[in-house]
Amino acid sequence: MRKILILSILLLLFHVNLQAQNNKGGQFKIAFYNTENLFDTIDDPTKSDEDFLPNSKVAWNSARYDHKIDNMARVLVAIDSIDLPAVIGLAEVENMSVLNDLISKPGLRKGNYGVILEEGSDPRGIDVALIYRKNVMQYIGHKAFPSATSFKTRNLLYVKLIDAKKDTFHIFINHWKSRSGGEQETEPQRLENASTLKHLTDSILAMNSHANVVIMGDFNDEPNNKSLSEILGAGKPDKHPSLKGLYNLLFDRFLQGEGTLYYKDWDLFDQIIVSGNLLVKKRKGAFIPPPFAYIFKPEWILFKNKKGEMIPNRTAGSKDYFGGFSDHLPVYAVVKY
Repeated sequence: MRKILILSILLLLFHVNLQAQNNKGGQFKIAFYNTENLFDTIDDPTKSDEDFLPNSKVAWNSARYDHKIDNMARVLVAIDSIDLPAVIGLAEVENMSVLNDLISKPGLRKGNYGVILEEGSDPRGIDVALIYRKNVMQYIGHKAFPSATSFKTRNLLYVKLIDAKKDTFHIFINHWKSRSGGEQETEPQRLENASTLKHLTDSILAMNSHANVVIMGDFNDEPNNKSLSEILGAGKPDKHPSLKGLYNLLFDRFLQGEGTLYYKDWDLFDQIIVSGNLLVKKRKGAFIPPPFAYIFKPEWILFKNKKGEMIPNRTAGSKDYFGGFSDHLPVYAVVKY
């Protein structure tokens, strides 16, 4: 299995490089957002989507679907309404149709986004996806990998892009096994997710130690948990980063008690991890300066809970419709030259 994964990624590495289109900006943003059940209203017999249908407990009808799409677009545009993020990783997207509805919204339409989604084997039918601005990033190729072999889960999506300065970016979008059923009981599955990703990133960095690797996702683990800190080997950003090392851009925010979702307390499951080359300020080429990454947390996507804390205003629970945004907050980083 590992040989097949590595061979597939090497084939994409050897793909003929194309020139990036003419965007000469001095920076661009990369972002990740778990959209929380971005389902359409149509019953798909191959998926367990019954919680998001017109006859479900949350009465997922066209009006509520349209409101959800509007809300997702509003959040993504607000990250930077002047210069929209060049690359956005997404989680919990049902299908390509939903993704196309999202980028068709007026605020995002001006970004001229391309879309990438490969449906996986997750029983609920939620997948990871990537959208990218075609006038900022040049698409080279992509491939979806099974994130695990011992259980059915979301794919791991690999996308290869080139920026306007002809820097190549190897981007991985993840949504690892949830903690439903218990943190310790489900940990082995996240360790398997981490091991799969580690073999793929190692294959890239073995070919080119200066590779720009960007890993984004909802990992359902904290930055200091074994899956991320030991198996993947993603640590705190360093003043003297190793080119072949991986660094978690949200690690310091986690240590400061910040989070991207709230269940009894804050958790920081949504993260951006990069290879060491992107932490080196070079005369030519892209780099990510301190404070490395940000949690997008405007007051209008939050609500006050019973404890008086401002937490993510979600769309729906198992029985109730709230009409909010998502139970997760987006994260993003600024890439400069």
